[in-house]
Amino acid sequence: MAFDGFVPVVTVLLPISVAVGIGSAVLRRGCDPREPVLDGALVCSLLCVGFLVFMPQPPAVEPVRTDLGRDVSMALTAGPGDLLPWLQLVGNVLLLVPLAVLVPQRMPWFDSVVKVAFAGLLLSVSIELTQFLVVPGRVAATDDVVCNTLGAAVGGILARMPHWLGSRPQHSATGRSEHTVWALIAKVEQERRTPQERRVLAERRVLPARRVLPARRVLPERRVLAERRVLTESRSR
Repeated sequence: MAFDGFVPVVTVLLPISVAVGIGSAVLRRGCDPREPVLDGALVCSLLCVGFLVFMPQPPAVEPVRTDLGRDVSMALTAGPGDLLPWLQLVGNVLLLVPLAVLVPQRMPWFDSVVKVAFAGLLLSVSIELTQFLVVPGRVAATDDVVCNTLGAAVGGILARMPHWLGSRPQHSATGRSEHTVWALIAKVEQERRTPQERRVLAERRVLPARRVLPARRVLPERRVLAERRVLTESRSR
């Protein structure tokens, strides 16, 4: 069962995600090279969640489990070699963590852990309802909703950690928060540079700005200033 799930992820979902990243790099020509990686990772997370949600299973004895805490008690009372209840429990927690980390990097509305957790709750309820109505053999459980929401909250905390560790995020012209995990990495790299390297990078940023200023605009300004100075001196005399 694990092998059957591993093969589609590697042979189908991963190549699609790589293709999306390459397409993003082509469309975002000249942008930060980490942006296409973010797009590919987000698509890969969405495809993996969809694959795990719609993958059919053998017929279940109980299609619905509304009693809260049953999956936890099954994991705690499982035998020494029975890891399936623990894998199911941990898997439900980790299911929405990647989406909760990556989605706020593309949608600035998710700027708090509460919003991310609430979105995870709605998505989890939708997943369980879809599995109950459409996917054969799947069990709609209350514990799954709780675990998915908990995982979304953990992902929201991970996404907001750069904001808590640094200053308030500034939104770019595209509306996306610039204070992301990538910005934190760039800040660490900037602090590790030597003063000479920082001076060289600063000069590279200043030189293009100086080249943009045409000489024909600078000369009239100097002429106007000189005329004002002569006029002031003549008045003072």
